[in-house]
Amino acid sequence: MIRDFGQKRVKEPRGYFPVSAWALNNDRKINSCELRISVERIKIEEANFRQLCNSCDYDIEKIKERIINIVDRRGKLHNQLTDSGGICIGTVEAIGDKYDNSLNLKVGDRVVGIASLTSIPLHIDKVKNINFNYGQIEVEGYGIFFSASPIIPMPDNIPEEILLCAYDESGSIAKAGEIAKSGSRFLILGSNILTVLIYAASMKFSCPVACNVTACLDLDPMSILTYNQVKKLLSPYVDDLYITSANSPMENYIDIEKSNRYTRDGNFFDSSVICSNMLGIEAIGVLFTKNKGNLFFTNLINNYNLTILLAESLGKNLNTISLEEYTSEFPVYTVSLLKRIKESLLNVHNIYKKNNIVNRFPSTFASNFSLKNINIVDGYAFKSLVTKEMLDNVLNIATYDCNVLILGETGVGKERILDIIHKNSSRNGNRCVKINCSAIAENLAESEFFGYEEGAFTGAKNTGKKGFFELANNGILFLDEVGDLPLSIQAKLLRVLQEGQFYRVGGETPVNVNVRVVCATNKSLRRLIEEGKFREDLYYRLNICEVEIPPLRDRIEDIEPMVEMFARKYNDQYMIDKAFTIEAFDALKAYSWPGNVRELDNIVHKLLINTRGKIIDDSAVKRIIKESLRKMGEKDTSVDSADVDFNETINTDQSALDSIMGKHERAVIQEALQKYGTTRNAAEALGISQSQLMRKKKKYNL
Repeated sequence: MIRDFGQKRVKEPRGYFPVSAWALNNDRKINSCELRISVERIKIEEANFRQLCNSCDYDIEKIKERIINIVDRRGKLHNQLTDSGGICIGTVEAIGDKYDNSLNLKVGDRVVGIASLTSIPLHIDKVKNINFNYGQIEVEGYGIFFSASPIIPMPDNIPEEILLCAYDESGSIAKAGEIAKSGSRFLILGSNILTVLIYAASMKFSCPVACNVTACLDLDPMSILTYNQVKKLLSPYVDDLYITSANSPMENYIDIEKSNRYTRDGNFFDSSVICSNMLGIEAIGVLFTKNKGNLFFTNLINNYNLTILLAESLGKNLNTISLEEYTSEFPVYTVSLLKRIKESLLNVHNIYKKNNIVNRFPSTFASNFSLKNINIVDGYAFKSLVTKEMLDNVLNIATYDCNVLILGETGVGKERILDIIHKNSSRNGNRCVKINCSAIAENLAESEFFGYEEGAFTGAKNTGKKGFFELANNGILFLDEVGDLPLSIQAKLLRVLQEGQFYRVGGETPVNVNVRVVCATNKSLRRLIEEGKFREDLYYRLNICEVEIPPLRDRIEDIEPMVEMFARKYNDQYMIDKAFTIEAFDALKAYSWPGNVRELDNIVHKLLINTRGKIIDDSAVKRIIKESLRKMGEKDTSVDSADVDFNETINTDQSALDSIMGKHERAVIQEALQKYGTTRNAAEALGISQSQLMRKKKKYNL
């Protein structure tokens, strides 16, 4: 007879298994075959935890909110983007009279629920704390377990954090030990000290002969520890240690091949264990595993298919082994191993308690969840070469502590570039104060930028007030729409940039500041200089490095990855699963996007809400864009002055979308040429190159 596994708790869609169902019934009251646990700590599966952190930009409150949102909507902890959940620790609260209680559990017993939380009805009242080192959260809530759900009593004398990390590896730790029974040279690739330590110990103890264990740790998570500190923590179970980066497998291969006593003689490893979900790291395993050796994946996220192809391209025949899931014996093996290496584990645990290390994706690393060759750098999705070159430039500029000027049309994503600069700069631990210059009244500008002393003017606060520069001290001050700064404040701003100090309004003592200034504008500052509206000396102070973001119409290859990214965001937000057809992408690419990325985001958002089915086709795209153009025609008088009859065009079903936008683009270019006289000035006003304007001029016979 099949034991109860929660089939009656499936809420949506009916007839599915709990693990694959969209939503479970997480009512607190249990039935006769269930057990309820007061959940206190959850180990979130690594890929799930990283995705949550990245999507929330590592903002603790946002991560807490996202976790509760997922559980509230689905009745379980099941991240649809990674298709994973986690495991938990808690205290038994209630036991049904028909629950298969083979462990003789009692109310009040502390237990570990090692069933994936993707299959367990869960309710969370509060997320109290997030531990980035272990990928764990402390919560107040409850979980409903079934007779078939694996539960084990809480072992004594092992820290909960360590225990959950080990149990989350399921049977893979024991499998690594089994693999080590043949061979004598082993390679472990990971991104977590604790996990590498546990796998290394399992292999050392299982190998019947003297063996060598070499470990490669991804650089980013190790950044606060020195090489010697890490090596000491991993000894005596790791013989050779290399700090590597999943971004540069070939560089790592060359460095290790030259220095490792085995690889430099061509004697590669008998078995390699990949216990990290960082895509790219598996390439190192393929390169260093000998022909007919073992390549063991402890994680589903690794690119298994690509690994097979890579091995084939190198003429290698590797025995690839996928992760080992639940067996009734693995908890006993795992606890026995943890007790055997307890002292080493506590050394790592003590380091983790002192330093809450935030394990971020490296900034130059493509997202683990990228689709169709999408590249993502710090949340910026792209596919085009021009964007790649621009972002490479941004990442390079970020490391130099200089002022930056960001240029581009409205909506191209200037503030997103600012975020990348801030995150990858030496000031990333300090504030980034964002100011819209066009929103500051001229008579208040000085007090807003430089603050004021007590009683400096009528209405001043008794305590005085810090200005933008003081608030951004040791960080970044972002001046959006810098071209709108009044001339009266420009001279004072220049002095601060030159001298690094200023006086508050009403103050007599200079205030010293160290601020990196990043500016953005959609205007031509050079033209403003010619018109006497912007100081040339200030321009050169601000424009040490320049980043120009191309309009979306000049990088249409980026549309597909951006749409995928926005769709993923809104699918996640609304707990839906809608996708675009190839024809829909073609329709999106045919549009000229005068509002750039901001408009694209808006259109994708509308499409996901307004499309009834799960598939978004080209007709839906054209309908939404036409509706947006119609509304623009009603509200924007410039459309009428451009002599384009949008209402007539939109109401003609046979009109092609590119024809609509062609008329609009022609009218805009014609107006610019008439207004500015020369193609050079018109191109500058439109934010395109002169050669681009000449091509469009020829195209439209202007």
